[in-house]
Amino acid sequence: MPERPSPAPLVRRTSHALAADDRPIRLPHTEFDGGEVRFLGEPVDPELVPASAAALWHACDGTRPYRSWPPLERELIAGWHAAGLVVAAPPPRSSPSRALICLSPHPDDAQLALGGLLSRFGGRVVDVFSQETWTRRPYYRSRPALASRLLLEEERVACGVLGAELTVLGQVDAADRSAWREGYFLEPHDMDAARATEPELFERVTADLAVEVAGGPLVLVPLAVGGHVDHVLTRQAALELISRKVLEPERVAFYEDMPYSLFADAEAEAGRLAVGPGPTGLVPVLVPASEAAVRTKQEALWPYRLQVLEAVTRRIVRHGRQLGAPGWAERLWVLPESADAFGELASAAADEAAAAG
Repeated sequence: MPERPSPAPLVRRTSHALAADDRPIRLPHTEFDGGEVRFLGEPVDPELVPASAAALWHACDGTRPYRSWPPLERELIAGWHAAGLVVAAPPPRSSPSRALICLSPHPDDAQLALGGLLSRFGGRVVDVFSQETWTRRPYYRSRPALASRLLLEEERVACGVLGAELTVLGQVDAADRSAWREGYFLEPHDMDAARATEPELFERVTADLAVEVAGGPLVLVPLAVGGHVDHVLTRQAALELISRKVLEPERVAFYEDMPYSLFADAEAEAGRLAVGPGPTGLVPVLVPASEAAVRTKQEALWPYRLQVLEAVTRRIVRHGRQLGAPGWAERLWVLPESADAFGELASAAADEAAAAG
């Protein structure tokens, strides 16, 4: 019998070593199957993850600081972090989270667009179309139920890194809805087709979001750059709540969808957006982030192994440097009514970034 080839080494390109107060969180793609350990469906070198280490791996749940383990176990965990099997959550923030709600069309959208802001302020992510099966990995394409479970687990890990709460609404992703079998990206002139094609779904989403945005927090809404129908529906539902006077416009800002804003014109989309009967006049607000917050965003994006390419996350980070030069930033688009509230948010972020040096 021919000898099985050795597992390929796992290497993650990161300069971030685990700090004493970091809280390791395991990624959900690791499977312990008897004497074999697999990650993303592929065998893992037993020297990196011995089968006897299953209990230690499961203990990496984000509740314990790295320093709390004895030296030999810390050595194993450090190797897992370098290989990308665990990620590092910073210590819990000393000040309470801001009253922020980020409407995320899918798991990963809020983090891709606003991971720096969420790492600074926390808040709550509301995933709308959270029942997904699409993945670029063949191993999981042939296992859609497993892919669906892992996509949500990735989201929980990312929120754990960012210190954000998570609400899952459970609507089905456009890729799995018959109405969009031929494609689910809309041209700017055809955005109304999202609501008109699935009116019952639109009403369900609007009713769900009415409950989630109640109570007065600031609400971050996708700008729907790129025209993905689920992003458009989420934006349209928020606009409907504004028109019904359920959601006050002074609480709302629109964020630039990623990675679509790398390739499409977010400024043009902001110029086309109408909120209410009159001219909207959205203006940009840059929300800076410290290098520590950028690093935390990068950690939070690493768990998305089934859909997001590492090259995309690197481009998103570079884009933030271009926006915030000489620092780093994410961009919101705000109404005149909400300029003060989100300007205050940006000022607090700027103060922290300056203090961090």
